[in-house]
Amino acid sequence: MKEYSELSYEQAFSRLEEIAESMGNAAVPLDKLMDLYEEGMKLAAHCRKLLTSYESRLEKVAGKTIAEEMGGMDEGFEPNDEENLND
Repeated sequence: MKEYSELSYEQAFSRLEEIAESMGNAAVPLDKLMDLYEEGMKLAAHCRKLLTSYESRLEKVAGKTIAEEMGGMDEGFEPNDEENLND
């Protein structure tokens, strides 16, 4: 399994779980443990990359939604101004 970029987040995470379980087996030889560790690190990096991408997409969508909602509000209103509204 060398083309990590083609894996979905769920596939990569599932493989990470398999690796973690395998690494917990005391009968696994050290050279195999190192191979598993390297694969796990690559998969973890791929998962982080995907999560960062998803987070960026969510922020864009949320930003657009907030901007659309704020479009009907008066310009110049700042969140801290709310305290002054109660005076």
